[in-house]
Amino acid sequence: MSKKTLPDELQGLIRATPGLARLARAARANGPAPAEDPRDCLPPALRDRVRLVEAEHRWLALVETSATAQLLRFHLPRLRRALPPGGDLKIVVTGKREVGIATSKPAQADAGPVLDASSAAHLRQAADYIEDADLAAALRRLAGRADRG
Repeated sequence: MSKKTLPDELQGLIRATPGLARLARAARANGPAPAEDPRDCLPPALRDRVRLVEAEHRWLALVETSATAQLLRFHLPRLRRALPPGGDLKIVVTGKREVGIATSKPAQADAGPVLDASSAAHLRQAADYIEDADLAAALRRLAGRADRG
């Protein structure tokens, strides 16, 4: 016994109108509408870390880390059902991408911490009274990081 989805009056109206009857048959033949994004079947935390790309005869699931790839492997059966039939699915770890950093510019040397003048003066004074020459030199180098602006 099949489950009724529409009341009898509405079924009768659809059958009585040729245009509606054609549309109802077409809707039953096509089945349910596919999901907009196959990633919707994934948990929200994982969905944001996976990009799906359609390549020749396969889908690529691009992830940044191997940990994300392992989590995705757990959900692969569900993701394969959400994808259009006929294509294979491969997980590709792409590595982390830094956003907003231009790769064409040479990296600037790390300026390190900047000290205020008072702290630099205290470090120089401490270096003057320390007997260990290496420690005194290190304190003077640190004092040299004072803000000269």
